[in-house]
Amino acid sequence: MSQEQKKKRGYSTTQLVIASLGFGSVMVFWTIYNSFVPLILDDKLNHLGSIVLPATVISTLTGFIMTIDNFFGLIFQPIFGRKSDYMRSRFGKRMPYLIVGIPVCAVLFILIPLMGRIEGVTGILLMMLVIIAFNFVMSTWRAPCVAIMPDIVPPEYQSDGNAIVNMIAAVTTIIASMAATILSAAGFKEAIDSGDYLSIFVFGALICVLFLIILLTLVRWPDNRGERIVVAEKQQKEKKESLLHLNLPSDVKRSMFIMMLALVCISGSSDGFSTYFTLYATRLMGMDATRATLIRTVATLGGVLIAVPAGVMGRKLGRKKTITIGLVVVALCHLLMFLIPYTDITSVDVVLTILNFVYAAAFILVNINTLPIMLAIGGKERFGAFTGYYYTATFTAAVICPTLIGFLIGITGNNYNTLQVFCLVAMVLAIILIANVKHGESMSDEDEAALEKAVEAAEIEE
Repeated sequence: MSQEQKKKRGYSTTQLVIASLGFGSVMVFWTIYNSFVPLILDDKLNHLGSIVLPATVISTLTGFIMTIDNFFGLIFQPIFGRKSDYMRSRFGKRMPYLIVGIPVCAVLFILIPLMGRIEGVTGILLMMLVIIAFNFVMSTWRAPCVAIMPDIVPPEYQSDGNAIVNMIAAVTTIIASMAATILSAAGFKEAIDSGDYLSIFVFGALICVLFLIILLTLVRWPDNRGERIVVAEKQQKEKKESLLHLNLPSDVKRSMFIMMLALVCISGSSDGFSTYFTLYATRLMGMDATRATLIRTVATLGGVLIAVPAGVMGRKLGRKKTITIGLVVVALCHLLMFLIPYTDITSVDVVLTILNFVYAAAFILVNINTLPIMLAIGGKERFGAFTGYYYTATFTAAVICPTLIGFLIGITGNNYNTLQVFCLVAMVLAIILIANVKHGESMSDEDEAALEKAVEAAEIEE
């Protein structure tokens, strides 16, 4: 690309890549958190001194605690995202939130396993306070962090910008997933294998602080202290429609509600699997935490490789067919993972690695196409409202399902294969529901172009 073209484009790819490390910090924190906090919680709740909790209570509490981030994200992320629109500082609108949020989260992150070392009820209570504080602070800077890309990149290039952010997110997720492997090779294997994960949390915290230093030193953040704060007003007042009283034909509304139920099944299964996989691998399959997290690293690669083809398939083959193919493959993966404990397979880690790779690739086929089909059901005039309905369904599932799965694991005697049964049933239900969605497939070329922009905007705001 010539210098003239770059100037006309209005942004520097190098600056955007470096700025994307902000979202990379989010992925590092959450990847390690979701992999190791369930292991710490399970161990702590099983060793409370004289207090012995039933298995049902332990697994249900673990699932509930792991949904706190979704509660806080639903409540606080939109608030702080809007607040950052009006921030004025020498580092622009968004960076002040990262400058405070990343170091505070880094300290709280390290305190999680440290509190886990304290025996008895005192330890679990202190750990819970730290977890709640960590989740709250994360919710204050995640939305401003995501908004950095559209601040830098002009609207006509935001599809390319979003691809760069997702690429950096994938790389940082892989780094975080490999933390246990890297540290084991560096001499921490014995500690990690014994359930001491402090080194992993320190590793993640230091990477995020390093990313912040890079952001502050290598990115040219605009000093906007002289800008006026203008509160945007709607140019026209629209009559708002409620979820239950939409001015749509009955058959279209039926497709919308069926699609939302499908999203609950899909998102609930995905969040539950992410929450409990390390427990499934360590408690049921006898793996160590290092191997379990390495499997998830390979799974991330599966999703990265299929992301672009998934979008092409949705356009060429049809969104419903692409989603259904993905759901069928995911269901088969869960079925095979359920059967593994009842077989004589010796190289379980290899089989699980392959299944997780295929699972992630297939799930991308689903994720890439569910938001477009939901928005297409509502039509061009309701893209904003239907984006909200989409996230209502997915957040509801993310809050409810991990807790429900934990309860089911408990009442089955801490049988972590219950996870695979739940996910398999959810996938089968989703396949049936998607088959009954009769709208959202075909649109005019003009509406398709508008749909692509709406999807990009929704992903930026997520």
